Amino acid sequence: MKKYEKVSNSIGLWSFIFVIAIGFDYLNLYIWQDSNIKLLFTGGKVISYFLFLSGYFLMKRYKQTKNSSKAPSGLAWDYFLSKLKKLYPILFSGVLISFIVRNIINHTSITNIFTIFMNSIWEFLGLSQIGIGGLVNIESLSFTPAIGVSYLWNYPLWIISAILISSFILYYIINKNEDIFKGLIAPLIIIITYANIGLTTNKLDIDVLNTLGIPNGLARVFACMTLGILMYYIVEFLQKKKFNELMMMFFSFLHIGYAIFFLYTIYAGISWSELINGVFLYIFCIVLLVNKDYISVLYNRSMICKFLGRLAIYYYGIFIVVIYLLTYIFPDISYETSLLFNCLFSTGIAFILLCLIEMFIMPKIKK
Repeated sequence: MKKYEKVSNSIGLWSFIFVIAIGFDYLNLYIWQDSNIKLLFTGGKVISYFLFLSGYFLMKRYKQTKNSSKAPSGLAWDYFLSKLKKLYPILFSGVLISFIVRNIINHTSITNIFTIFMNSIWEFLGLSQIGIGGLVNIESLSFTPAIGVSYLWNYPLWIISAILISSFILYYIINKNEDIFKGLIAPLIIIITYANIGLTTNKLDIDVLNTLGIPNGLARVFACMTLGILMYYIVEFLQKKKFNELMMMFFSFLHIGYAIFFLYTIYAGISWSELINGVFLYIFCIVLLVNKDYISVLYNRSMICKFLGRLAIYYYGIFIVVIYLLTYIFPDISYETSLLFNCLFSTGIAFILLCLIEMFIMPKIKK
């Protein structure tokens, strides 16, 4: 049987599909929610997919460095810096472009730009997720920036802040004692977090402090990444097993079934509770990561899928700006056209950002 790659390229393909779904979901929320139009693509509640993978790859990195002589705090800091180098240029560029576009749209006075920028510095630094600074009402596109008030210019990017913060904490805890983490701390994190912030609801109030005293959104990311860390043990167990033809066929049908299921629910706008949706996504991630079915073999031959995975994070960083521009440049745009333009323009800008950051900015950061 063919030797499998360490990570299936299907991860990249589905990352791109899911960020498009998230972008359509925001488009519906911002522009079309109060219209009488029958909305499509409203099932984009798939952010847990990316959080599970973040936890899984965190654990994979830990396994590669666990025999290091460095202290746990040093290893956690190294991991945090590696994530920061990769994610911060995307976060900063996404916030900056959104800042420029929204102030142009709102005709902000030049004399006020610097003050408004300084009032928004926490988002530019990637610290907005831990509750520093005020939050804008995300349902409104027509707010007027005001001096002394902090806004979230690119709301979806709060998730990157939360991933960075959670990564440092989780990596440090695992390095202190892996066995205690997976046997006691991880279950406690999941149980307490789910109980305190109501992860089984569909509402996401990132600016609300839960009963643990930390922002709701950060707690959700922390819990999902913990589940992703535990996923590593399941995937490793299955990867070590020798798959016969029957198991290959079973995982292939599982792969196809989940692919059809997610594409249909995203298109039809079927939105499950977060708990149920999380279970479906969790199993799907395991199937993709095990990478031992006939469908994954086809994906692994495609470099396009791998490229789409790289493009997905840039798409996520920029799609909200395209939504702002659509409402401003094309106020009478039709629903179907807005879906098409959102996808095409976001992909185009994401590609430009990918080239700029990976060809010019990343090499300088690494040096």
